[in-house]
Amino acid sequence: MARDESGAEAPSGGPDARVLTLGALVIEALLAVALWGLFDASERGWQARVDLPWLTDLGATFSVAVDGLSLPMVLMTAIVAPLALLGSWNNVRTRTPAFGALALLLTSGLIGVFVTLDLLLFYLAWELMLIPTYLLVGVWGAVGTSRASLRYVLFTLVGSLLMLVAIIALWNLGGGTSLHLDTLRDVALSPRTQLFMFLAFFSAFAVKSALVPFHTWLPDAQSAAPTFAAVTLGLKVGAYAILRFAIPLFPAAASHDVVRGTILVLSVIAVLYGALMAMAQSDLKRLISYSSISHLGFIMLGSFALTQQSVQGAVLSIVNSGVSTSALFLMAGMLEDRTGTTDMRAFGGLARVVPWFSVMLTLVMLSTVALPGTNGFVGEFLILLGTYADLPVLAVVATSGVIFAAAYGMRALQELLFGRLDVSTNGAMADLSSREKLVMTVFAAAILYLGFVPQQVLQRSERASRDLVESVRFGPNAPTLLPPVSLNR
Repeated sequence: MARDESGAEAPSGGPDARVLTLGALVIEALLAVALWGLFDASERGWQARVDLPWLTDLGATFSVAVDGLSLPMVLMTAIVAPLALLGSWNNVRTRTPAFGALALLLTSGLIGVFVTLDLLLFYLAWELMLIPTYLLVGVWGAVGTSRASLRYVLFTLVGSLLMLVAIIALWNLGGGTSLHLDTLRDVALSPRTQLFMFLAFFSAFAVKSALVPFHTWLPDAQSAAPTFAAVTLGLKVGAYAILRFAIPLFPAAASHDVVRGTILVLSVIAVLYGALMAMAQSDLKRLISYSSISHLGFIMLGSFALTQQSVQGAVLSIVNSGVSTSALFLMAGMLEDRTGTTDMRAFGGLARVVPWFSVMLTLVMLSTVALPGTNGFVGEFLILLGTYADLPVLAVVATSGVIFAAAYGMRALQELLFGRLDVSTNGAMADLSSREKLVMTVFAAAILYLGFVPQQVLQRSERASRDLVESVRFGPNAPTLLPPVSLNR
């Protein structure tokens, strides 16, 4: 393909690969919206289920479906993906056909993780996210990103291999006849066996989610990645997988006094550590990345508090984090496209130059720090409310993370938008284009809608959240031989 003087691909008369990619992602988003509308919140169990034979000798099937936990993730991912591509349209100018193919492959893996019920199929979808992300970061990322992309692969791959060993062991203990989640959930396991398998699954999901202390790869990878990859890296896929697989399959281990207590403490540490590290950053991308780690701490706290309110809050927070963090990374990418940097020290006074950008950045940052009326508030409030019922000390300590979040959010807005316009070239910066205004308007609508009308997500996740909590407390593998956690005794 011919290239212009800047090295970008010049038009060759054929369709732009980005347009084809966007078209496929938009179709996927429309299907997700239709699925959302057809979902019956009063019905228990899986909906829109498809079961097809696959590897019959192993008992593996092509089994996909949604419920109240997975459907919000599917809709959020399907809508964020085309918005991320459209919002970062000029971020990638070379090898766009390859970039588009990898973006579609990555999105397929993300959706696959949310809808698969067969554990082998889930593992393949989980691994399907790995290679496209590695290539997107390594090939289209900033100069010298090979170290960041390699660390991402090594961290994720080690955890994934442990999970694969646990899947094989669980299949063998189940008689080697099925890999379906519903079947394996009923396999009788000793508390010790559950403990080892839970740790194998949890290690994979904790690394992918970047839970402290497994987080060190994330800021480097997101800082180096092109905007589309930075957005997808910020989606809390691992946190969903913990709710879907790790906790229901191994409830005795998840409820073990030491295991659950350790994870809850790590969650609170993540809330505070992520927020404090965000306060110390001068680079906008790294600030967003550390704020995402802090949000994950809230999600993990709600997941392992194991009350219906906290689990519903965790589900809503996964969605909210996907919306707010994605919007912030898109705005950081827009800033980088215009100036070549995301170092906040290189800016100041932008509110007088780019008013559209400033208004949108302010709204998204306020949602990130959980201002009441925005999407971030409702999820964190439910998590803290559900956690306080059984674990008041942890809930109170975690609440201080909201204060630190306000500190780093307001500092970022002050450095970027207000004060003196120290760099003269910033005075000629272009405001949001029509395309970028459209993308950010959709994000702004989602932030306000989820902030004022969260019932759409809460109603659909209510039954599934209640079933999850009840299955852990009273199911066939419930922790009858292990004491529940009590950090306040």
